[in-house]
Amino acid sequence: MKVAVVSLNSIWEDKKANLEEVEHIVRALSQKVEYVIFPEMSLTGFSVSNLALAEDLENSDSILAIQKLAKEYQMNIVFGLMTSKEDKKYNSCIGINAKGEVEGSYEKIHLFSYSGEDELISGGNEVKSLPWEGGWGLSICFDLRFPELYQELSKENLILLNIANWPKARVAHWRTLLNARAIENQSFMIGVNRTGSDGNGLEYEESSCVFSPNGEKLESIAVSDTIKIFDLNLEEAIEYRKNFPIKKDRREGFYKEFYS
Repeated sequence: MKVAVVSLNSIWEDKKANLEEVEHIVRALSQKVEYVIFPEMSLTGFSVSNLALAEDLENSDSILAIQKLAKEYQMNIVFGLMTSKEDKKYNSCIGINAKGEVEGSYEKIHLFSYSGEDELISGGNEVKSLPWEGGWGLSICFDLRFPELYQELSKENLILLNIANWPKARVAHWRTLLNARAIENQSFMIGVNRTGSDGNGLEYEESSCVFSPNGEKLESIAVSDTIKIFDLNLEEAIEYRKNFPIKKDRREGFYKEFYS
């Protein structure tokens, strides 16, 4: 399974320019990979304060544009977008299959109150996955700090995905947490982060990476400074869980006492 992760340097609040760059990248990766993953809020940057950027989940020009690309180049695409649904705004992760169909969407559960995100948009309340090969559990940025979410996702998925706008100032946390989530859940952990700087004055560095189910950082084929291709062998996750079955020792009933 070949997966491309794109550390997009999103142009601030410029959907047209970012869509053009996405199209350029997808075209360049055509026939090289089956999946291409873009960061959180791919087409605008982390601009949750501009609620006018939100698009109706059921009637989104951006989603339609990505659907067209996915179908034309026969590629599965994941990207981030601020969406609206029933008068609420969400930080969403959208998955579109190679037929150009929306396979699923996830609304970020853990909002980053430190940045005021929780005062501007709503948090999701559903754990979501994509029914792609191996199963893909979805998460966005700050979700990475909450391991309970990944324990649930990894019950049915061999691949865990986090798309992010994770600042350079805390990038060491990003790498460590991705590694920990892979080890804890015996899953491939894919982290896709943006690069460059944004309209909030935050700086980002190229830090997208993939960890194996036993916590090893995978080697990649560098297509460019911001695009990497990884080859994932799902049998590795299946065999590792079989040979080192730590999940059978979890005490779910006991843990519930902590959250009652």
